[in-house]
Amino acid sequence: MDILSFSTIAESIKKAISKKCGLNLSQTRILLYFGKNNNTALKMGDLADKLKISLSTLSRQLQQKKTLELVIITRSENDSSKTVVLNEKGIAKIKELKSSLKEIEANLFAGFSDKDISVFNSMFNKLVKKAEKNSLK
Repeated sequence: MDILSFSTIAESIKKAISKKCGLNLSQTRILLYFGKNNNTALKMGDLADKLKISLSTLSRQLQQKKTLELVIITRSENDSSKTVVLNEKGIAKIKELKSSLKEIEANLFAGFSDKDISVFNSMFNKLVKKAEKNSLK
């Protein structure tokens, strides 16, 4: 198995998302996080933790012009924290992204049987969990 093939697949998916939705990887991750969590507002520090990135990285990502068009960032009146939530454009973009991801997935698995896809998903999820566990060491 050529382990670097995962990178090839990831690049192909990132290009397809960019072409179909005009989003980069960080924007995609932010939208998918809020989409999974009912667009619940989060402090930036908590969001950075959930996305497993540093606060400074998240701050840079949120300052991208395209990302700013999708979110509302509110400064706390009590401290220096900021809260992030998607605006209406961001919520609409989640729907577009999810639709595009379904299309990308269908293209990737074209010609595979349902059983093949199920086995792949099971093995892939195990690999992801193992990789996450190993990255903590």
